[in-house]
Parts: sequence; structure tokens; C-alpha cells
Amino acid sequence: MSNTFLRSVADQLRMHATSPVAILGTLALPCVFAFVIHSNRTDVAGSPGTTSDLAVSSAGIGILDSAIVLVVLSLLGEKQWKTLYAALGSPGGLVPLVLGRLTGIAVQTLVAVPGTFAVLALLWGLDGTFAWGRWLAGGALLTLATTAVVGLLAVAVLRFPYSSGMVNGLSGLVMALSALVVPQSALPAPVQAVSQLLPQAHVMAWVRGGPAGDVAVALALTAVYAAVVVLLVRRVEHTARRRAVPMEV
Repeated sequence: MSNTFLRSVADQLRMHATSPVAILGTLALPCVFAFVIHSNRTDVAGSPGTTSDLAVSSAGIGILDSAIVLVVLSLLGEKQWKTLYAALGSPGGLVPLVLGRLTGIAVQTLVAVPGTFAVLALLWGLDGTFAWGRWLAGGALLTLATTAVVGLLAVAVLRFPYSSGMVNGLSGLVMALSALVVPQSALPAPVQAVSQLLPQAHVMAWVRGGPAGDVAVALALTAVYAAVVVLLVRRVEHTARRRAVPMEV
């Protein structure tokens, strides 16, 4: 099981981590959003520098967008290479393969944290109140939380035939619910209630000056999502074995 997991992590990094397109996709979109957010913030509050919450939220956009794309590409690749049935027949089943892919994606998307920071700092400099600890820890926590949530998409791609519209609007929906662009308090009341279920929203609440309890909630929810992903992958295995579901099409 451990060998399958490590091989899956290595395959993910080997195939996608050095791709210029993947790296650009992780950095370009969040920097565009950051430019829009910073422009509005400067007009309203007159803050010329990059703040820690702007750096983390911008990185979070890149992490989310990149993770969604990479999950789809990675598992579609496993289907095309006819490796799923071999993994299904191994002692560990599909779980180490999926978790390995998600771990590799988490490591890969971490580039958004220093990458977007470097671009934003170069463009606008740093705000005098920049919180280095919240930026660094917040970026790492946001990567873990986003990967766990996007793991649900991995289960869907694994179980069902992929269609080109499967992820349409997904980035924007999760972005809004994660409170990446605006604070959770600025969201409409029904959206606030739903956003409480996402660990990213609690990470951003802490980054924006919230108590340490927000970190604890974020970690707990991340663990819940990871456990749900494992249970759903086991469910896919059970269904594939019992009903002979075609998984490699």
C-alpha cells in the first residue's frame, strides 16, 4: 500500500510538476484577481501595499483552480493507461492511488503561495502590517484544505464517465464559498451558513485576524473531508467489484 502511494505521488510530480502550463495556470489567474482586488482596496482604503490576507487569498485562488484541473487530468490519465483495474486488484485497492495523486497535487500547488507573493510584492511592495506567520501557515493550511475538498471531485471522476462540462462553474462556486475574495461576514446569510462547512473559509477567517479556534475547526473539517474521500473511494471499489462497473472508459 505504501509503495503504491509513493509511486502515485512520484508519478503526479513527474508528469505535471514541471509543466510550464501547469505552473503558469497556478500563478496567472490569482495574480489577475489580486490586481482587481488590490485596485478596489486602494480606492476604498488607500492601502498601497500587499497585505497578508491578500497574499493568501490570491494563492488560494491559484491552488483551487490548479487542483481542479490536475485532479481531472491525473485520474483521466489513470483511466487511459488502464491502471485502475490493476490497482483495484492490489491489497490496498484504489485508496493509495487516489491519496497519492492528491498528495502530489497538494505539493505541486504549493508553488502558488510563494509564487503569487513574489509577484504581488514586486508590484506593490508589502504593507507595514504584513503578518508573515499567518501568510505562511495560512497558505499551507489552505493547500491542505483545498486538496481535501477537491478530493470529492476525484471520486466523481473516478466513478463516472467524464464530460467536458463536469467542472463548469466549480472554481467560482468553491471560491465564493471559501471566502477567498471577500470576508465571510460580507457574504449573504445563506451563503455564510454553507461556507461554514468548508475548511478554507475558516482558514481565511484566521488569516484575516481571527482566533486560533478557526485553525482547529479548519483542521477538523479537513480531516472529515479526507475521511469522506477515503470512504467514497472504498464505496467505488465495492461497486466496481460487485457490478463490474467499467472504470477505464
